[in-house]
Amino acid sequence: MEEKAILRGRALALRDGIPEEDRESWSHRITERICRSEQWQRAKIVLSYASFRSEVDTGPVNRRALEEGKKLYLPRIFPSVRRMEFYRVRELDSLEKGYQGIREPQADEAGIFCPVDIPGEKVLMLMPGAAFDEKKNRIGYGGGYYDRYLERWKEYIGTKMLLAFSCQRVEEIAAEETDVAPDVIITELEG
Repeated sequence: MEEKAILRGRALALRDGIPEEDRESWSHRITERICRSEQWQRAKIVLSYASFRSEVDTGPVNRRALEEGKKLYLPRIFPSVRRMEFYRVRELDSLEKGYQGIREPQADEAGIFCPVDIPGEKVLMLMPGAAFDEKKNRIGYGGGYYDRYLERWKEYIGTKMLLAFSCQRVEEIAAEETDVAPDVIITELEG
């Protein structure tokens, strides 16, 4: 079995090679699949992310969450303490460049996602990733931010949904004990 770094590099190279026109069309298809899903229909809260580089474009799904009156939260990374927190976003124009140039919400303590304050509400998490396999194992970008976040809060997250392009599928990922797999994988071909 290949090392995660090799699998990550190969999957990201394939993703980076997708023509812009296809990436836009496939991202639209992925957005439609998400929004038609039962998990989306039930969700009152969406923990999403601001897409970066060649990732599935999350702009449309994030706008849709706001338009439908769902509470939208996006992550902010605190690299010095290797921590990620989600903050409420009411306008996508309010995002600022943060960790590695990724657009992030401002760190407003009043807007931090604290699931213990909202018991019973349905929460949907949309996750990025570099690669995935058919067993729903996921390789992120190497920082472990989602795994650590989910270790703390996974019991409060209804569904974890990985957004990726089909070219990011690899044969097999050696999952580690600390890896938290998504419940659902949505690509332009399936999900």
